[in-house]
This record gives sequence, C-alpha cells and structure tokens, in this order.
Amino acid sequence: MSLFTSFNSGVSGLKASQAGMNTAAHNLANTKTTGYTRQQNILRDTYYSNIKVTSHGTQQIGYGTTVAQVRQIRDIFLDKEYRLEVSRGSFYDRQLTTSQEIEDILGELEGVEFQNSLQDIWDSLQTISTDPQSVVNRELFLSNAESFIKNAKDVYQTLVDYQVNLNKEITAQVDKINSIGEQILDLNKRIREAEASGLENANDYRDARNQLLDELAEYTYYTYNEDHNGNVRVFIGNAPLVNDARSYHMGVERIKQEEYNDATQQYEVKSVSEMYNVTWLDNGYSDVYDMETAYSAVRKTDTGSLLGILTARGNEIANYKDIPVQPVKSDYIDDAGKFDETSYLLACNDFKEKLEKYNNTTGNSILTQIQAQFDQLIHGLVTMVNDAFCPNISQDLTGISGVDANGNAVNLQDGKYKILDVVNCAVGTDDDMTIGTEVFSRKATDRYRVITIDAQVYGKDEEGNQIPLAQEITNADGSKSYKLYVYNEEDEEDANTLYTLLNLEVNPDVIEDYALLPVKLNPELGETGGYNTKVFEDILSEWNEKFAALDPNNETTYTYAEYYRSMVTALGAKGNTWQSMVDNQQKLTESVEDKRQQVMGVSSEEEMVDLLKYQHAYNAASRYISVIDAMLEHLIERLG
Repeated sequence: MSLFTSFNSGVSGLKASQAGMNTAAHNLANTKTTGYTRQQNILRDTYYSNIKVTSHGTQQIGYGTTVAQVRQIRDIFLDKEYRLEVSRGSFYDRQLTTSQEIEDILGELEGVEFQNSLQDIWDSLQTISTDPQSVVNRELFLSNAESFIKNAKDVYQTLVDYQVNLNKEITAQVDKINSIGEQILDLNKRIREAEASGLENANDYRDARNQLLDELAEYTYYTYNEDHNGNVRVFIGNAPLVNDARSYHMGVERIKQEEYNDATQQYEVKSVSEMYNVTWLDNGYSDVYDMETAYSAVRKTDTGSLLGILTARGNEIANYKDIPVQPVKSDYIDDAGKFDETSYLLACNDFKEKLEKYNNTTGNSILTQIQAQFDQLIHGLVTMVNDAFCPNISQDLTGISGVDANGNAVNLQDGKYKILDVVNCAVGTDDDMTIGTEVFSRKATDRYRVITIDAQVYGKDEEGNQIPLAQEITNADGSKSYKLYVYNEEDEEDANTLYTLLNLEVNPDVIEDYALLPVKLNPELGETGGYNTKVFEDILSEWNEKFAALDPNNETTYTYAEYYRSMVTALGAKGNTWQSMVDNQQKLTESVEDKRQQVMGVSSEEEMVDLLKYQHAYNAASRYISVIDAMLEHLIERLG
C-alpha cells in the first residue's frame, strides 16, 4: 500500500471520529428533549482494492472507515407494550371518571338527597296510614310524592344530559385522531424524501412520528407497521387510518335505531338519538368500534379513551325494560295447578338471549346500567303504590262489547285481561266515590280503558267465588249500565305506555282534587263512610318485601330501601376497582417507560465517555496522518 493511499485511511478516521463526536454532542444537547431517541453511529469499512489475486487468495488494500448510518436505538417491542398499556390506562380512567360523575349526580358524596326523598315518602305513608281521614296527611303524602318524582326525574335527566354532553368530548377526540393521522402522513412523506438517497436517516422526523404514535395510543388502540421506504401504516381494527398514500378520517353521526321491515325487506330508521356514534368517512368501513359486544382485555377492546367514553356512555337511554327478568316457575302454574313446562322453557331461553344482550350493551356501560337500575327502582315503587290504590285482577273475558269514554264502539278480543277489582278497591272521598285513580300516572296513557257495557260480567276470585267485574252505574233515567276498567298494559315497543321516569308524573287529577285519592272503603263491601287502612298497610308491607334483583346475572333480590343502597354501593365498588386498575396501569406504564428509556434515553455519562473515545480516536488519526506526512517528507526531501 502506498503512503498516499495511507492518507485516505487517516482522513477517514478523522471524519469518522468527528462524526462520532457530533452525534454524541447531539445526544447531550437533547438529554431533556421529550421524545428524543438516542442516536448511534454505525461504522463500516469504506471499500477494498484488489492488488493481487492468486490461487491462495486475494491481496487487498483497505481505504479506511466510513459512517454507514446514524441509527436510533429503540426497542420496537417495548414501544408496542408501552402504547398498549397507555391505551388501556386511558380506557379505565374514563370508566373511573364516569363513575365519579354518577356518584356526584346521585348526591352520595355531598349528601343523600335522593335517599332522603325515598325516606320522606315512606314517612308520609306511615303518617297517613294512622289517619287517612286527615286532609293534611293526604296533602303531605301527595306533596312528598311530587318531590320524590321530581328528584328522581332530576337525577335521571342529569344522567341523560351527561350522556349527551359527552358528544363534545367524542367530537374533540375524533378531531384529534384525524389530526394525528394527517401529521403522520406528512412525516411519512418527509422521511421518505430524506432517506430516498440512502445516505442518511431522518431521525428527528422519526422522533416526531414516534411521539405522535405515543399520543395516538392515549385515544385509541391501533396496530402499525413500517415498509422498506420508511412509511408507517396505521390501522384501527381492520380499517386504515394512515397508509402509503393518504390519511383517512373519522366522523360523528347521531345513533340510529333501525328495525327490519318484512314488507320492504329492508332495515328502516325507527328513531334517531341525540348521542353520537363514531364512523369512518372515507375508507369504505362503517362504524369504528363494535358497540354490540362487551369490552375484553383478551381482544384488547378495553383500550383508548375514545372507546372508553363510548363504552361508559352506552348507545341508548336505558330504562327498566333493558334489565331482563328471570322467569319464575310459579308464574307458569294455572288455576288448576298444572305446570306449563313448554312456556316456562321458552321464557328461559328468551331470558338467556336478553341476558346476553344486556351484558353486551346495557350492562357493559356504567351509565346505562345505572339508568336502568334506577328506573327499575322507580318503576317498581310507583307500580306497587298504584296497585295498592287500584288493585287489578286477571280474568278471562269473552264476547265483551260496548263503548269507550269517547263514545266509540269497542269489541274486546277474547283473552286474559287485567281489570280493576271494583269490589275491593278503595274509593275517593268525593261525592261520586271515584275508583281507579292512580297516584303516579303515565303522561300519555290512562291507567284504564273504561268500557261501558249493558250487562254485568262475572269472574271468579282466588277461592272460586263468583264476583262482579264491572262497576254498576245508575243512570239519570233509573236504568243500569256497567263500567269495565280494562288495564292498559305496558308495552316495551311503545314508550308512552311505560311507567318509566321520562314518562312519569304525579296524577294531575289527584293534585287538582285531593278527594280523588282512593282512601275510603268500597260500598260494595257493605261498609260506607269508613276509611280503607288496608291500602296503606299493603304498601308498607310491600315496601319491606324484596321486589327485584339489581343485576340479572345475580339472583339476589332487595327491598326498595336496600335496592338503592346496594346500587350506590355497587357503583362505589366498581369505582374502587377502576381506581385500582388505573393505579396499576400507571405503575405498569411507568415500568415499561423506564425500560424504554434505558434503551432509547440519553445518559450524560455514557455520552461523555463516547466523546472522549472519539476524541482519542481523532487524535490517533491525526498522529497517524502526521507520521505519514513525515515519512513522505523524508522520502521526498532526503531520498528524492
């Protein structure tokens, strides 16, 4: 090798050492820079020149060293683990935040407002039971009933408002995800252009892109990969957010409830909610997330704050009908004592289907679960009170025809109906001794459809005795007519027929005239003038009976007071569980981040060692060049 060739080796050493010092200095300068990834020079031989080839091998001359690349020191597996844990932590943080908001709404942190309303109506029932003749007691009872319904509706409506107000957060997060996607696409282009020559890595652009990927994990879980050109492709589920050519966008739209029309063989929109759903706008996919399946750690659907908000909020405004009720065998035994096993098994299968749906939808969301549970409490209590004042009996009716209150002809289809027990029900204190006046009413549905018929109809009581089913009326001309009070059943397909909070009020007729409240004994019992204390005894007795389960997955049932306390306790327990999960996720995230920083983070001590190493290498290369220079000078001047 000639001495002139040796200069190349020395100069390449100078350049490589200088590049190493520059990289170390760059690392030191960014020690505190968020998202910065430690860089490292990779050196390789420049190239070799063959000077002689023999059968024994090839003699080559090397031309020094060069910087092959300035690479980033990252661990892709730690990156993916970190982003998964961040995403999972943000999901459970949203569950925790929502549960805390619900606790505030229920008033269980600053006070016990609704619990007090429940207690007040109980106290007024006890008071009126001792002296139902007292107008003051009746006024107090109805006043507390109004306060009870008002407070219950306020709680429920606040839950609904909170649901709808989450639209703002959903929209903001969708916009943020779209923005991150666009920024990643822009950085893909910059990285691709910068690295096209193969001479350098666009490390600063890569740092910016990795920061965006870290930030994106807070909002949603995703998968990604990098192609040979440096493009990162990002997928949410199976749908692309960013690919080689473009960034795709999410949008929001109001949730539509659809049902299948057999006639048109198409799904038609039944109703449109005020709440938003998140959909894809331009990549051929529809909904971003599957909201019909419960979240699962195995499927990684317990990830991302956006899905966390959607899950905590639910997809509907829930009521008591969303909680399936397990069939009871005794309900399938007829009057003759025969058990209808077929109907019971069908009901059990129907319950299983509804339970699965509940667990995937209503029960999967803390907001809708509380709405349904709270509404079930109110529904149970108001129907229990109404049934005490206006007791119904179930009877088979055939061949019934007459006219309704509007004079329209009515022909009842033969079948089993619930009708007012006109013999045993209490009557009002008004001159007409009005019957069938409920305390809590549905805004758009009367309790009874009153049918006037020409002749009395009879049924049988539980003991088999014949009883009249219609109220006898003496007309002005002395003739007789009869009023049959047919109960308007609740129909889950028609919200107006439900005793649900959005549809409830204290009966305006009773508020306008307290005398309509049924508190007196029915003349049909052979007593007049007395007061029916049994109504209140029945209510107070039922109040302490177990009426419903809090969760359809659990057969434990509760009284009205126990139910509310258990509901609040269960909410608090869930909140504590989510708090623990958030804390654990925080620790796990910090642990993974510590491991990431051990790999990608800048250590001042290590970089100072590298600076000294490259400085010594630079000095050595410089001395090497000086020696070659002296040798050349000696050859030229002394031996020239």
